[in-house]
Amino acid sequence: MTKRALLVSTANPYPVVRDGCQRLVDDYVDAMFPSHELYFLHVTKDDWSPLTLFHEGRPADTNVDLDRLLPYDFEFVMFVGFKDRDFTRRLTSQRPSFCYTDRFPHPDVPAGMFRGILSHRSAGRDEDILLVGGSFDETVFFRDRKDEALVLAVGRIHPDKNQLELVTRYRETIFEPYGLPLYLAGGVADLSYYREVQRFVDGIGVISSIVDASQPFADANWCTARQIAELCNRARLYVSASAKESFSLAMIEAMACGTTCVVNGDYWGFAESQLRPNVYGNITAKRGSVVELAAEALRDEVRIDGSEWARRYSLRELRETVLRFIDERI
Repeated sequence: MTKRALLVSTANPYPVVRDGCQRLVDDYVDAMFPSHELYFLHVTKDDWSPLTLFHEGRPADTNVDLDRLLPYDFEFVMFVGFKDRDFTRRLTSQRPSFCYTDRFPHPDVPAGMFRGILSHRSAGRDEDILLVGGSFDETVFFRDRKDEALVLAVGRIHPDKNQLELVTRYRETIFEPYGLPLYLAGGVADLSYYREVQRFVDGIGVISSIVDASQPFADANWCTARQIAELCNRARLYVSASAKESFSLAMIEAMACGTTCVVNGDYWGFAESQLRPNVYGNITAKRGSVVELAAEALRDEVRIDGSEWARRYSLRELRETVLRFIDERI
């Protein structure tokens, strides 16, 4: 009989993926554990109480609690993020549990509660900590270069992603001298900020995946993974104006497609020496404007193909390591 496993997170990828954490959850549920039948439990952000149990992308139980979960006899539970609350504490005491977090130690992740920790960064060495980055689906994101007719920015419209810096001077800095429109791929996460960004979206120099501005929260505003991969392969540059990223999955996906990535922030989830040769711009702190960096890259004909390096973050490369780590601890 096929073994079952449960993934628990506040990041719900259904019905559409809206950010990198949801993409990771979706990929882990769909492809990381091929020998298990995966279920996803969506929990509340405040106290991590259960909301909905999903199976194969569809709600299986909308009135779920611990007593209703235990009969599934999950071989293990994987938390993506964590808060130490009554429900999560009881669940970890009942089933072998693991936690995926951006760093460890982490104030929300108690030491000693899990069989193992998966993390981007750790302050020390421990046999029960597996250092991993984010991951991408290599069957979707791969080199298939097209006409390089645009500059691409991927992410939810939100001050953290800093799209306003991109659009404010994009026309005169890049579109007019180089003829490459900026494509903003992502839906709205902050309405007031979107209204500011939207003033610069003209459908010519700056284009958005949000087709109807009167419907900013429509599911159709969010691009699928395959749509993003197609855009990456058509992009001359991928640009990110974020001042800080623990691990930029959108950047790695673009890199996997062979797109030159221009960044300007603190990418603290990566080893500087490894990331540095594979991007253009600043990776330890924000300096100046990413639009100016993109213009420099175009002026100097900078082309950086980091697709081979990015392969280490593919599901195929990570799967065996993650499965072995879990199997040795259950």
